[in-house]
Amino acid sequence: MITLEPLPHREAIEYFRSKGFAPQLQRFSHLDLWREEHARNFVVAKGMRDDVLALIREELDQALSEGRTLAQFQANLEPALQKAGWWGKSVMTDPLTGELQDVQLGSVRRLRTIYDTNMRTAHAAGHWARIQRTKKAFPYLQYIQVERPSKRHDHERFHDKIWRVDDPIWQRIYPPNGYFCGCHVVQRTEGWMKRHNRQVSPSIDLDEQPWTNKRSGEVFDVPRGVHPGFDANPGAAWLDIKERVSEVMPDLNDERQAYERGILQGLRLRQMGIGRETLVVSDADEQSSILFDAPPDRPGAVSVDAALLEGSGSFQADRITLLHSHLTDSPLSYSDIQTLGHPRVLSVTAISPGGAIWRAKPGSQILGPQFREFAIRAKPIVESDLKALSESDRAYIIQHALGLFLERRGAIHYHYSLTDRLKQFFAKYADLIERLST
Repeated sequence: MITLEPLPHREAIEYFRSKGFAPQLQRFSHLDLWREEHARNFVVAKGMRDDVLALIREELDQALSEGRTLAQFQANLEPALQKAGWWGKSVMTDPLTGELQDVQLGSVRRLRTIYDTNMRTAHAAGHWARIQRTKKAFPYLQYIQVERPSKRHDHERFHDKIWRVDDPIWQRIYPPNGYFCGCHVVQRTEGWMKRHNRQVSPSIDLDEQPWTNKRSGEVFDVPRGVHPGFDANPGAAWLDIKERVSEVMPDLNDERQAYERGILQGLRLRQMGIGRETLVVSDADEQSSILFDAPPDRPGAVSVDAALLEGSGSFQADRITLLHSHLTDSPLSYSDIQTLGHPRVLSVTAISPGGAIWRAKPGSQILGPQFREFAIRAKPIVESDLKALSESDRAYIIQHALGLFLERRGAIHYHYSLTDRLKQFFAKYADLIERLST
């Protein structure tokens, strides 16, 4: 008998894992972290302590990656939160007003809300990534409201409506559109539209109403029936890398940035789809490019063929840029940076599933001696201060420090734009990174 196990929703997991912790002043109320900010940071109202947020985030991560149920989530987390002292009623100071307030910390009911909201939002964001990857074949989205006793009547006006994937309306009503909202979208092809005699639905009046965030005093227009704060597309916010590309490519004009941004986004989506790294070699004039996928048995082993770099392959551009996906949030590796020693390579850029971007260009100094110097000075620090870290955390710190070290010595120009989770990780080990890179 063959047993088919459901595969983890890779895109949903990557979306969730890219989040850092919300700043301290945005943790007291659910109104403190707003709309698109939830795509970048994780928060639980009244979760002021990092250890409490870490407990909850880890259980949610396990629920996403292992398919754990609400009952399992509650059973695992309740005793852990009780032990941490984050359970039941308490008194807490509101950091915004300085006033003492009676608050509800952990409870079975709250865990249900935390689980449902985060699971639905992560899957919706992951689905949006798949939609972007497959929109040429499935250019339409159909809004579906599940028929159930608890359905929201305000969402009925969206039910069965069909708009193109790129219609701006999906930035305002992409489900879920409230707590415990069961609405979702289904992708449709041109063929399906013809077979069912369907047309794109007419534009509708979202009937947006002004709503005031009582914590900040800001006024927002919110579509009728959509719960304030849910009137944004978390997947679109997560996938948006325009600012990050500008940050790592200050030397490129807008046209070239847009070109490389398109490649990077495509590589990111492809990696999440096939589970392997992909490399694109592009010429400097945007005339041609060539793509390589890592083999299935070595998903993180994509590399530039030596013959290609020597100009004996089919890709004959004199000056090339290398852009590739990473399987993890890892910075540029030794082998990534080493490619800058080839006279044809203008730059090497990598993007992580979470959206972090790393880029390096050749500097004025020779790379080889600098690599050796870094290895010599890093060895005692790695063997003492980094010994207790996991292999992946240790690699992140060493590789980032290597990039900074080489830039300080003029061997490369090093730029990076990080997810909030990576920013917080590197901030935690800032002293170690400084010692390794100076």
